[in-house]
Amino acid sequence: MAQCARQAGLEYIIRADRTRAGVSIDGLFDEPAWRTASPVMLKENRSGHTIGDDRISTRVMTCYDDSTLYIGFICRDPDIWTRFTQRDEHLWTEEAVEVFIDVDDVPNTYVEIEVSPANVLFDSYIVDPQNIDIPATAAFNLPGIRTAVSIAGTLNDRDDIDHRWNVEIAVPFSDLAMAGTEDVTAGTGIKVNFFRLDKNQGTASAGYAWSPTHGRFHNPAAFGRLLFKK
Repeated sequence: MAQCARQAGLEYIIRADRTRAGVSIDGLFDEPAWRTASPVMLKENRSGHTIGDDRISTRVMTCYDDSTLYIGFICRDPDIWTRFTQRDEHLWTEEAVEVFIDVDDVPNTYVEIEVSPANVLFDSYIVDPQNIDIPATAAFNLPGIRTAVSIAGTLNDRDDIDHRWNVEIAVPFSDLAMAGTEDVTAGTGIKVNFFRLDKNQGTASAGYAWSPTHGRFHNPAAFGRLLFKK
């Protein structure tokens, strides 16, 4: 089963365009790099089915420059909320987007990044996906990471109808090198996966994935691959 999951995951490829114009981390996606980026859509994680309801759809985009990998999420969401306010709180229990990045091709070690609708960050370095020591792994910090969120709607008003929340993430390649690889650059092959946790009022909690794991998100065999376009 693990081998089947690994083969399925490697079918998922996202291509990051190179940008020379710079990216402002503000959650707005108004730079040329984002306007020309090719998005991928998240699916239902457990079933692997395409999400047919555009009110809860999620698009992910990537681009890069000489020093930084940029990741963008556009999350359609009628009920945008979170109670968390502090870095490394347990964002995965409410609404959040997640990025897993493996820079060394060692399946059990990878960076995990989560961002909430309130732009609260959880960043960690996983060394044992089956038995995660949450306090220990959360002690890891990406020193240069920058994130921003913009919202079309009203955060934490559970009675109105919201539209979407956007997340921009900037991860310096030097930060990824600190995770366990000596020299990570734009030419380095990177394995990734993207997720979203969605918990709207009156509906069951949902998990979405780019490369579905059909269970726990922490399944490195299902990672796809990010390719850097020149």
